[in-house]
Amino acid sequence: MGIQVGVLLILGVLASVVMGIYALVYINKTTVASTTVTTSTTSTTTTFLPSQCYSYTIINDTTRLITAGLGYANDYGLFSTGTLVRFFGAGGTQIATFPPGGYHCTATYTGWYAGALPSFSNTVTGIMCYTPGSSPCTLYNTISVTNCGTFYVYNLIDPPNYSYIRYCTV
Repeated sequence: MGIQVGVLLILGVLASVVMGIYALVYINKTTVASTTVTTSTTSTTTTFLPSQCYSYTIINDTTRLITAGLGYANDYGLFSTGTLVRFFGAGGTQIATFPPGGYHCTATYTGWYAGALPSFSNTVTGIMCYTPGSSPCTLYNTISVTNCGTFYVYNLIDPPNYSYIRYCTV
């Protein structure tokens, strides 16, 4: 019986070796080398902005901010011919789009834009409201606003002819 166990053990070892060799051959034959190819496409989009995005007057005036208190500034007569304006810097970057209340931005009548702002590269016409107190739109006029991507350009006209009235910024 001792010889039979030894023979069986040797046959088992040989079978294991043969199976291992078969497995290695099978794996080597079925392995596929993979290659990753990466392609990139660069596209250039040219966007044309309206002409008012390139030619405007810059105003950087901290007294126009809605956080500035009461004063005696007046915009009447300043924009009599219609003026393209970009607000820039510490003086604010756009006209307020909510009623700041009266007696701010160094004026009695504070001006804020009550219209919808335009989408990129578009121009809209909207209402400018002016208020000396809690009424949101005591006086008004119409202006146009152009979206130049990272800033707005306003085509401002004179506000109504009242003392101490002006466009306010944020």
